[in-house]
Order: sequence, then structure tokens, then C-alpha cells
Amino acid sequence: MISYCHAEKSISKSIFEYLNSKGYRVWYDAKNMHGDSLQAMANAIQDSQCILICMSENYELSNACRHEAQYAYVLQRRIVPIVAQSKYKARNWLGFVIGTLIYIDFTKYELNNAFSMLEAEMEQADKTNEVKEKKIPVNQSEKKQAPKISLSREYEHKCVKEWTHDDVISWCHAYDLLVISKLLEHYGGTHLLRLHNVSKVNGDNIVFQSLQDDCQKIGTNDKVSLSFTEFVRFQSELETRIERDTVKPTTITAAEKKTTKSCSLL
Repeated sequence: MISYCHAEKSISKSIFEYLNSKGYRVWYDAKNMHGDSLQAMANAIQDSQCILICMSENYELSNACRHEAQYAYVLQRRIVPIVAQSKYKARNWLGFVIGTLIYIDFTKYELNNAFSMLEAEMEQADKTNEVKEKKIPVNQSEKKQAPKISLSREYEHKCVKEWTHDDVISWCHAYDLLVISKLLEHYGGTHLLRLHNVSKVNGDNIVFQSLQDDCQKIGTNDKVSLSFTEFVRFQSELETRIERDTVKPTTITAAEKKTTKSCSLL
């Protein structure tokens, strides 16, 4: 995928045409953008092995470009930084995303030389992905069956803050949040509310990255990976449930006041 600001469209188009001529499948918005633009960009990043970032002051100041670059960073995609503006150096948030990666300066080198350097980076990305995708054959009879989990729907009659570990797991499975259920195995309701507050204060990207890191620490023979889609569903379902807990009846009789149990959030 090529991520760029439209002020640098000329360079990005040249890169697209060159890589396309070399047989690479490249997502380029001018050719591949359809429907909802935000969803299309998110899908492009998720489906790409490598993200080419055409850096410039315009790119740095663009919120849309910032979202693309940060999402690629969160998903740990291979990023190839391209200097699209003379003497530009990445700084601020873009400097953080790029880090110590080697730039390919399309304003300093002749196009042929810059294209050769870019193709070398792409070939290296291909080799890296080939190594990652190699799998060790496993005899089907040797695969361990996942233990059956006894699920309850007791959580439906409780506020989130009252949920036990079992309630959290049952709720996760009810909404097909299978990876999340493994990550929150030891969570109770109060822990969920804490996690929700952390997400509101620090941002979803930080929480998503932290949960992805936790995936690597789970002691299992099967690789566990949290998809962004499941994370978004988890956030949405939890938000809906918390809002439901905080809804207050419009009228309450004196008799009901004695028996009504209120739920308060942390």
C-alpha cells in the first residue's frame, strides 16, 4: 500500500506505476478506493504486507495520513519511509512511527536509482514474509482438543462491576470474543471497567497494542493473535453493556425504591 498526501501525488503515482510494472500488487487509492473511505483504508492496511509512506510536511500535518501511519504501526506492518519533499526529516508523531528506519530519498537520487533502492527493500520484505509464513506440519491426530467451557448467563442479571471471572468469560463467548476471553481469563467486572477507563484516557491504540503484547505471553502451543476487528467488537459490546447499566428508570414507586439495586461505575 502507498500512503501519501495528495500534494505528493506525482511521486506516489510514479512509485505505483513502477511497482505495478514489476508485478507487485499495490493498493493505491486512486485505483482501488471504493465505498466508505475510512473502511477502505483500514482494509488496505490490514491486507498489506508493506506500507510505503511518502513523507513530507503535508503528510505530517494531515490527520488522515496520521491515522494511516499509526494504524500500520499498531498492526506491525513493515514500513518503508520515502522522502517526498526535499530535505524533509520526519519529526513529532511521524518521527516516532518511522524511528530509525532507513529513508529512500526520491528528491535526492535520480528516479532509476531511487526505484532500484525501493525494489531492494521490497525484495527484502518478501523474504521476511516468506520466513514468517513457513509452518511446521502437524499431525491432525496430535492436535489437542480445546477444553470445553461451561458457560452461564448469570452475567445478564448483574451489573458489570459485579461480574465474576466466570461471568466475564461467559460474556466474551456469548459475543464470540474468543481471543479476548483468553486475555481476560483472570478479569472480573471491576477489571473490565478499569480497562474501559484506561482506553478512554489513553486511547484505543494503546490498549490494543497492550493486548497484542499480552497475546505473546499466553502459554499455549497455538499462536494467539488479536485482530483489530475483534478488539473493536469488544469495545463496542462493552460500551453498550456499561451504558445499559447506567440507564435509570424514569419513575420509581416507593415500593420499588426499597428493592431496586443501583449500579455505579468505578
